[in-house]
Amino acid sequence: MKVDTGEGTGTGRVASEWSILRALIVTMIVNQTGVVIISPLVVDIAQTFDVSVSAAAQLRTASALVSAILAPFVGIASERLGSRPLIIGGLVGVGLAGLGSALAPTFGVLVAVQAAGGLGIAALLSMGFAAVGEYFPPERRAWAIGMVTIGQPLAWVVGLPLIGFLADTFSWRASFLGVPMAFSLIGLAFALRLPAPRSTTAREPGARRAQGGSLKSLIRDHSAVLWVIAELSAYTGWAGTLTFLGAFYISHYGLSAGLASPLLSLTALGFVGGSLIAHRISQGRRMPVVVLAAAVLSATLLLVALGRPLTLPLAVVLLTAFGLSQGVRGATSSSLGLQQSPTHRGTLMALRAAVVQLGYVIGAIGGALLLPIGGYALVGVGGAVLLLVGGTMTALWVEERPG
Repeated sequence: MKVDTGEGTGTGRVASEWSILRALIVTMIVNQTGVVIISPLVVDIAQTFDVSVSAAAQLRTASALVSAILAPFVGIASERLGSRPLIIGGLVGVGLAGLGSALAPTFGVLVAVQAAGGLGIAALLSMGFAAVGEYFPPERRAWAIGMVTIGQPLAWVVGLPLIGFLADTFSWRASFLGVPMAFSLIGLAFALRLPAPRSTTAREPGARRAQGGSLKSLIRDHSAVLWVIAELSAYTGWAGTLTFLGAFYISHYGLSAGLASPLLSLTALGFVGGSLIAHRISQGRRMPVVVLAAAVLSATLLLVALGRPLTLPLAVVLLTAFGLSQGVRGATSSSLGLQQSPTHRGTLMALRAAVVQLGYVIGAIGGALLLPIGGYALVGVGGAVLLLVGGTMTALWVEERPG
C-alpha cells in the first residue's frame, strides 16, 4: 500500500508503507540497543576502569535521566521540525555515543558520553511513534504502531547476542562500535529516504492547532495527562520486573548467564508477537478496555511465575506469555496515545519517552529495594500492582478519540 505524503508531484508524493515502516522499526531497534548495551557489559567496564559494578551500572541511569529531562524539549522541537529531522539527529546522536564510548579513556568520559547519548535515545523513542501519526491515516495507525513497536524487543533478540559475542571475541569497546554505532549507520540509510509527511491539518482536516504552547495545551487535556501518568505506572512495573528476570532464572534454577540470556529473548519474542496481533485484538473493541485486560493478564502471569515454585519449562512459558500480553498492552496504549492530541503528537510521544525512561530508573531502584525484603515474589507483586494501576487508570479516565 502507498502513503500519500502530500509533497511534490507524481512518484515524489507517494511512498511505500513498508519503506516507511522499515525506517521506523530500525529507529526503534537503534533506540533500544542504546538502552540495553550497558547490562551485559557492566562487569567488563567495571574491571577496565577499576570501579565497582554498581558504579558502572549507573551508566544506564545517566542516559535515562538525560532522556527523561530532555524528551519534552524534543517534543517542542518536533512541533516546528516534524519527526523526520529529529529521527535523523537521534540516529547521529546514538551513533556518536557508541563511537565515543568505544574510545573513552576514563570512566568519567564514558559517563559523560552515555549521558549525552540520552538525548539521541529520547529523540528516537518519541519520534519513532509520533511519525506513525504523521505518515499513516487513522485507520492504519493501530497496525503501524504494532509493527513499529517490535523494533524494541528485536533489539533484545538480535542486539544482545551480538553485544555479547563482540565483547567475548574482542572487547566491550568493540560492542559499542558493532552495535549502537553500526546499527545507527544502517538506520540513517533508511531514515534519509523518509519522505516529508503531510501536515496534520492536511491529513486530518478537522484538526486545528491548539492555541498556545504544546505543553500548555496538553497539560489542560485531562485525558492526555492521565494517559501519560498511566504509562509511567505501567512502564515502571514492566521495567522493574524485566530488570530482574535474568537474575531470577540464574538464582532460582541455577542457570548460567549464557543460558539465561536466550530465555530472556523468549520474553522479548513474546512481546514481538503481542505487538503484531494487538491491532487485531483491539479491532472493534474499546482500546482502554483492551489495555486493562492485557494489564490484568500480565499481572496474573507475573504473580504466578515469580511467586510460585514452578518447573523451569512452565516458568519460561508463563514469562513468554507475560511478554506477549505486554506487547498487546504497549501497542494498544500507544495507538490510544496517538489519538489524544492530533496537533501535538510529537510533544505527547516525547512526554511518553520521558516517563518510559523514568520508569526504567524507578523500576530498577524499586525492584532493588523489594528484592532483599521479599525476594522475587515481592518484585512480582510490585510489578503486578503497577501494571494494574496503569491499566485501571487507562480504562477509567483515558478517552478513545477519533484519529
